[in-house]
Parts: sequence; structure tokens; C-alpha cells
Amino acid sequence: MNALSIIGIIAGGILGAWILEDAAGWLIGMLLGFLLGHTTRQGKKLSQLEQRLQEMELALFEEESEESAKAEGRSQREVEQESTTSVQSVFPVPEPIQAAPEKTEIKPLPSAPPSFDERIAAKVKAFFTEGNVVLRVGLLVLFFGVAFLLKYAAERNVISLEMRLLSVALGGMALLGFGWRQRAARPGFALLVQGGGIGIMYLTVFAAFKLYHLLPSPLTFALMLGLVATSTALALLQDSSPLALFGATGGFLAPVLLSDGSGSHIALFSYYALLNSGILAVSWFRAWRSLNLLGFIFTLGIGTAWGLHNYQPQHFATAEPFLILFFLMFNAIGVLFAFRQPPNLRGYVDGTLVFGTPVICFSLQAGMVKNMPHGLAVSALAMSLFYVGLASVLWNKGNERLRQGMRTLTEAFLALGVVFVTLAIPLALSGRWTAVTWAMEGAALVWVGLRQNRFLARSSGFLLQFGAGLFFLAGHRLDRGIALLNGQYLGSVIIALSAFFSSWQLYKADNLRRCEKWNHLPLFFWACLWWFCAGFNEIDRFLDFQVEKNLNLFFAALSCAVLSRLATKLNWKTAAWPSLGLPLFMVIMAINILVMDGRFLPALGWLAWPLAFALLHDSLRQGQGLLRERCLAINHILSFLLLTYIISKETSWEVSTFTGSKGVWDEIVWGIIPAGLLLLVHIRRLQAFWPLSDYAAIYQRQASAVLAALLWLWLLAGCFASPGNAAPLPFIPLLNPLEISQLLVMLSLGWWLLRHYSHYEASLVAVGAGTLFIWLNTVLARAVHHLAGVSFDFDIMLASRLYQTSLAILWALLSLAVMVLADRRQSRSTWFAGCVLIGATVLKLFLIDLARSGTVERIVSFISVGMLVIVISWFSPLPPKKEDAQ
Repeated sequence: MNALSIIGIIAGGILGAWILEDAAGWLIGMLLGFLLGHTTRQGKKLSQLEQRLQEMELALFEEESEESAKAEGRSQREVEQESTTSVQSVFPVPEPIQAAPEKTEIKPLPSAPPSFDERIAAKVKAFFTEGNVVLRVGLLVLFFGVAFLLKYAAERNVISLEMRLLSVALGGMALLGFGWRQRAARPGFALLVQGGGIGIMYLTVFAAFKLYHLLPSPLTFALMLGLVATSTALALLQDSSPLALFGATGGFLAPVLLSDGSGSHIALFSYYALLNSGILAVSWFRAWRSLNLLGFIFTLGIGTAWGLHNYQPQHFATAEPFLILFFLMFNAIGVLFAFRQPPNLRGYVDGTLVFGTPVICFSLQAGMVKNMPHGLAVSALAMSLFYVGLASVLWNKGNERLRQGMRTLTEAFLALGVVFVTLAIPLALSGRWTAVTWAMEGAALVWVGLRQNRFLARSSGFLLQFGAGLFFLAGHRLDRGIALLNGQYLGSVIIALSAFFSSWQLYKADNLRRCEKWNHLPLFFWACLWWFCAGFNEIDRFLDFQVEKNLNLFFAALSCAVLSRLATKLNWKTAAWPSLGLPLFMVIMAINILVMDGRFLPALGWLAWPLAFALLHDSLRQGQGLLRERCLAINHILSFLLLTYIISKETSWEVSTFTGSKGVWDEIVWGIIPAGLLLLVHIRRLQAFWPLSDYAAIYQRQASAVLAALLWLWLLAGCFASPGNAAPLPFIPLLNPLEISQLLVMLSLGWWLLRHYSHYEASLVAVGAGTLFIWLNTVLARAVHHLAGVSFDFDIMLASRLYQTSLAILWALLSLAVMVLADRRQSRSTWFAGCVLIGATVLKLFLIDLARSGTVERIVSFISVGMLVIVISWFSPLPPKKEDAQ
């Protein structure tokens, strides 16, 4: 068992007995002490290995330096001096306390700086393993022994209280005087003795005042101030941070060891304020971080414990001044620590003090003002003003070199100011307006980050935009304000505008990193989502359902038009993208209207739809040159078809209303209006106006092709499904409204096909002939229906002998006309088509006669069909082949 383990067992046993006050405390403390000593010993071995590694690295470094020095003609001594200077300039070595001058040695290259836990463990290990270990252990045991003695004497009244305290105080003074006299001969020993004496005097004065009430408050504070001043002066005179640390530790431990839980917090915090004033005075002359952290941990740690267990609202007036005082003290200590660093490290930030102080103090403040209206918001705002003011003072203090040296600390305080003003906003305002403010702050950060070329500011502003929106949704509640002037809508609009602004700024920026090149797109989509959802929600909340649909349409069209205008003016192509979805949105709205009531013009539709098409027209025109032509072409086609449908639908409804839903008048509208618009886009005079001036081919070919296909389907549907009722007019074959409109549609389609697709003549003739054949058959069926009273039903009409006979005559006449035309044009293919038709006629009659007729009827049918074939062959013989004709 090594010395460290023995020391750990002794110290652990004493502490365990003190805390648990029984035999179990001894055992537990001894076990923990043994483990601590054993771990420390292992750590020491590891440190020795690391030191050996550093020495090897140093030797390699010196060897390289010697070689370079020889190459340049320099001496070995110059190389050693240069190596020493370079190492010490980067990693300055503190001068030993009261040490005699020694020969300059090259220090090993430092490794990575140890963590806070490692530094604390090293301090504890050094205390128990380096220097006069026996003296240190003795002082520690003596300190606890004095505490036990005071407690024992107080409980049993062995000697008078005054004499006990006086004797202890004299003992502490004796230790202090003895240590002071030994400062030159034995500096390490002297410092330890002085620290122990100061700690004992701290303990005595505090016990006389707090436990036994023997000293009045003014005298007690004067004595405490004297001890703080004495320990501070001794530490400064001897340049000994351990003395200051030891004396301060005794002072901070005194109320902890002697407290019975019934003392006054005013006395406790006043005492700690005096101790911290001593630390602040030391910070003015020395940068002793361990002493600063000691005061920070004890003061705020004990203060937090008291606040959790004993604070009551009536304590605010007495506790708040101390919290403010400690906050100011530790901020001042952090600034002084940065100022007192060596020139090459000036401005070094002690993160524990700089960031730990506001976090802990603000947390304590939150617990104290939680029941006060806007108390925490005012506190956050005050801390923000303090840190911004402090940053301003530091930045404007001294020359440029000093200002640049303090830049890190200044930026840290400025960041704290921004953080606390950001916290003040949600604490003072509702969650909704907090999110709105954050959105604007995010936009401002993006702008500032672009102006100052700061990646962190831009990234923070980018993320803050989305966080603000989510926070706004989390705090959502129904707002009953008036339309457009309520918090819900205005907040959403501000979030959208902030995102639009940020997206535009990022879009036009030329100093972005590669990872930021596309950041403007998520922000733009985020802005569109908030803008359109806010508008639709506001319309839904305050307007009737019928009006809502049309105003949604107008709002979307107006928004797309405005964004398209901005895209053109600002050369912001992304802003024109929403207009690409406007035609599709209009189609969806049209389907919704059809499903609900089937009308477009009621409930302000007569105004909304024309305006929507006008705004769509403007959006498409502004997007020309900014958007892809293929996308624009699709939108033009979709818009043209939607316009055709809406005009046809509303006209059909008006005609149906006018005629009382009698006849086919409302049906023929679906053929006449599309056919008319198909011809309208081909008028030469209209091609001087936009969009036909730039997109004539789109409207005359692609859009008209879709319209022509729909017209052909309408034509077939009318042939098979409509009986062609012309009421209130009488039915006249070929001169009734349905068949006239069908004939006009066929002529329009034929003209359009020959104009644009004449190179497909054979296919077009075949499709056209087939359509004409179907149309003539249905014309005959409608004539039989209206003139002979046969029901216009597919099965009934096929079973009608009259219709079948009329159909045979029609087919025969058609075949005769086709074959005569083939003879005149000398077209064998046309002649064969007529031949096929007459063959179908013969086959149809043959099958019907065999199925439904007797022997005489069959003979008559064969004779009539044979004569018809002879007549056809007489008037239209088979044209010769081209080579035979030549």
C-alpha cells in the first residue's frame, strides 16, 4: 500500500465520521479514501509516461533544430536559445514562487490542455503528494479538530465561551505570525501555515457572531474585512495563489461547517460578499483562476442550495440585492481575468465565469420573480442591456491592439446580450407574437450575415425562420378579432414576409458557401406555405362558404400575379414559380364547384373568375423569359381548355334555363362554343395580341388538338345518345339543331385537320369517312324515331324492320356514291371500300332474310340484291391500275 492510499484512508475516515457521525462513516470514508488514493497513484504513473513521451518529442525537436542550424552556419548555443524562446513564447512557463535563479532548461512540449475535472484531480493529488505532505495533512486534521473542539466545547460548556473563542483566535494568529517569519527560509512551509492560521481566524470570528452572538454585526464585518484584506495582502506580497486559495477556502467553509440551519441569509450573503470582494481585489492584480472559481462555486452553490430549501417570497427584498451584487462581482472578475493575461493571451475567456454567471444568476432570478407579472422579462431585458453595454465599453476601450485582443470576450458578451433580449421577447409577449418577433429577427440575421459575410449569423437566421413558424403553431389559439386585423392573420403574414425577404436576400447573394447555395428555396416554399394558408384560413373564418370558394380563387390569382411582377422587377426567378401552379389550382377549384353546386357565376363568381383569368394572363406574361417554355406551354394549354369549359358550362346552364330544359338546345352548346373557340384562335387579326403573338402554335396545334379530340367524342356521344329533340320546333331530318351543330363541328374538325395535319391525309380520310358513316346511320335512326315512332333505343332500333330496310338502302346508296367517286378519281382503294360496303349490305340482307323471312321473301331479297349489284357495277366499274392506264 502506497502513501497516497494511506493518506486517503485517514482523510476519508475523518470526513466520513464528520458527515455520518457513526462508525459506518469511518468505514465508508476509509474505503472511498483508499479508492481515491489508488486512482491518484495510477494517474501519476500515467502522467510519468506522458512526460517521458514529451521528452522524446523534445529530443527529436532539438535534433531537427541542430541539423537546420548546421546547414545555416549557426552554433549549437544559438539553436538551444531559439528553441527555448519559441517553446516558451507559445507555452509561457510561470516563474516559481521565491525560487532561486536556476540554469535555464528547455521545457518539454506541452500536450493538449487538461479538462476541468483533470485539473481539479491534479490539484488534489498535488496537495497530498507534493511538497511537505505531512504538514498539509496535519493542518487539515488540525482544522477539523478545531471545528470538533468548538462544537464539543459548545455542547458541554467545559470552559467559558469567550475564553474558548479567544484561545482559538490566538492560536490562529500564532500560526499566521509563525508562517510569516518562515517565508524566506521555508516558503512552501510558511505559506501552508499562514493559510491554516487565516482559516482558523475565519472560523472563530464567524462562530462568535453567528452561533454565540458575542460580537455585534459591525465589529464582525470589520473583522471579516480585516481577514480578507490580510489574506489578500499576504498572497499578493508573496505572489502565492495557494495562500489566497487556502485562506479563501477556510473562509468559505466556515459557515458550512458551523451552520445549524437557523441562521440569517442576510448574514451569510454579507459574509460571502466580503469574501468575494477580497477575490475581486486580488483579480485586479493577479489572474488566479483557481481563486476566482472557488468564490464562484461556493457563493452561487450555497446560494442555490439556500434558494431551493429556504427562499420565500418575503425574502425578495433582502435576497435580490445580493444576487445582483454577486452577478456584478463575477462579471467584473471575468473581465479582470482577461485583462491580466500575458500579452499573447490577452482576452482569454474564462468560460465558467463568463457564461456560468448569467446562466446560474438568471436561473436563480427566475425562481425569485416567477410570481411577478413580467418579472422575468424585465430581468432578461436588464441583463441584455448590461451585456450589450459592457461589450460596447470593452470595444471602445484602449487602442486598436487592445481592442482586437479583447475581441473574443467582447463578442461573448454581445452574444449574451442577444440571447437575453431574445428571451425577453417571449417572456414579455404571448407565444404568438414571440414567434413573429423571432421571424423578423431571423430575417435581420440573414441580412446582417450577408452584409458582414458571417456564416453563423446567416445559418442562425435561416433556422430561426422555421423555428419561429413552428413556435407560432404551437401557441395557436382562435383569435376572434376582425378580418385581416387579428393577431393570427397578421402574425402569419409577418412570418411569410420575413421568409420571402430572407429568400430573396439569399437568392441574389454572391458570397455564400457551397452548402448555402440552395437555402433560398426552402425559405421560399416556407413563405408561400404561410402566405397562402393564412389567406385561405382568413377567408374560411369570416366569409360564407359560397363566397369563400371564389375569393380563394381571386386571392391565389392575385398573389401569383404580384409574385410574378416581383420576379420580373427584381430578377428573382423563384418568385415566378407559384404562377405555374395557378392553372392547376383553378382546375381544382372548378372541380370543387362542380361537385358542390355546378355553377361558376353565383356568389361573386361572375367577378372572381374573369379577374382570375386576367391575373393568370398577366402572370403567364410576366413569367415569360423567367420560366421554362415547356412549363409555360402546358399552362397555356390548361388555361385555354379551362376557359372553354367554363364558358360552355355557364352558357349551357343559361340556355337550359331559358328553354325550360326542353330539347337539345343546352347540349349543342358543348359543340358550338368549343368549335367556335377552335376557329377563333386561327383568326389572323387576333394573332397580333398576346398570347397568340408568341404562342400561336401552342393554341392552334397543341391546345386545339385536345379540343378537337373532345369535340370528336362529343360528336360520337351525340350520335349514339341523343334523340335530337328540337322542341319547341318540329323535327326535320338534317335540319334540326343537333344535326346542324354536328355537321358544323365535323366541318370545323375537317378544316382544322387539313390545315395542320394534311400530311396524314390517308388516315384522316379514313377517320373522317368512318365518322361520317356513323353520323349518317344515326341521322337515319333519329328520322325513324321521330317520323315512324320507333323508340330511340339501340336494341329496339336494331329489331325494327323499317330501320333495317332503310339502313340497307342507305348503305347501298352510300356504296354507289363511293364507287362512283372512285371511278371519277380513278381510285381503286376507294372503289374497294365501296365494294366492301355493298358486300356488307348484301350480307346483312341475306342474314336478316334467312332469319326472319319465308321462301318468297328470300327469293325477292336475292333478286333485289342481285339487281342492285348489277346496277352498281354498271355505273362504277373497277378502275384500271395505273400501269394499265398508261
